[in-house]
Amino acid sequence: SQEVFRASFSPYLDMVLCTSGQGHVKFWQMAQTFTGLKLQGDGGKFGQIDLSDVSSFYELPDGKMLSGTEQGTLILWEGVLVKAHLVLEKETKAPVHKGMIEVILYEDKHFITAGADGYIKWWPLADIDGAEGDDCQEVAIRPTKEVSISTPEGEFAHIIHMIKGKGMWLIQDAKGRLW
Repeated sequence: SQEVFRASFSPYLDMVLCTSGQGHVKFWQMAQTFTGLKLQGDGGKFGQIDLSDVSSFYELPDGKMLSGTEQGTLILWEGVLVKAHLVLEKETKAPVHKGMIEVILYEDKHFITAGADGYIKWWPLADIDGAEGDDCQEVAIRPTKEVSISTPEGEFAHIIHMIKGKGMWLIQDAKGRLW
């Protein structure tokens, strides 16, 4: 009943898919029933973390999933439960981006995130995959690289999609620009 922003089949497991959108992440499996194949879904349990719209996610080979939030933080999911809430600073819960994380990609043992703040950031796979939250679940991480996309006048892009070509990136901006 909630608006879906993204749906993707698992690149690693047959008959598994994930959806995300307004206030939810949902993990789906195709199940064989006596009337045929049916989709059966379980919603992600945000627990102590504020419920969030989710427009980006990326599945890891071991079944864990990394998703962005509208607050600019990252969530590492193990099954339907939050394994870690990734922030820049644990005490203040400072987000890794200022605003919605719209893009999560993976390349060369790094996750790449981008979003409403106009920044593209690279995060080591090992830091994210090994994150273990304690009772409050916040885990501090630092990017290895970051790039801002803005006009000469200082207006930041609102990055909603990125595609890598040979030696360049094509970036779609919610403000109607291609970079």
